[in-house]
Amino acid sequence: MTSIRRGPGHLICGFGGALLIISLFLPWASAGDVDRSGWELWTMADVFLLLAGLAAIGAAVTGGRFGLFRPDLSLNGAADLLGVVATILLAWLIPFDFPEGASREIGVFVALASAMAVAGGAGDYGTLRRGDPLFPPTGGDERS
Repeated sequence: MTSIRRGPGHLICGFGGALLIISLFLPWASAGDVDRSGWELWTMADVFLLLAGLAAIGAAVTGGRFGLFRPDLSLNGAADLLGVVATILLAWLIPFDFPEGASREIGVFVALASAMAVAGGAGDYGTLRRGDPLFPPTGGDERS
């Protein structure tokens, strides 16, 4: 039986995923005396952020070694992709698509920081450390 190898990136990714889910319950917007959480504010972005958080926790628990539908796609890759998209989504929603007249509360900024932690923790930076090419040849069309 092989042991699961987890690095500091997995810990950051899992912590970011858990914090991303927790941030959905914090206040995101307030107008007057009414506070709205992440669940109440958006219709589908909250579900996407939940899935991103769950994928990040899954990558941290398993070490990212279980493939999803293909053997070359790992939970690390899924968490990284979902974390990057969640970061871009939140970076767009905060300044441009926030409800009119509502002030931004702590939950939305915790969610943004958490999404960035998921993307950064799940990313594979081994190619940069080893000096490998960023886009290795696939071996499909070999010409001499």
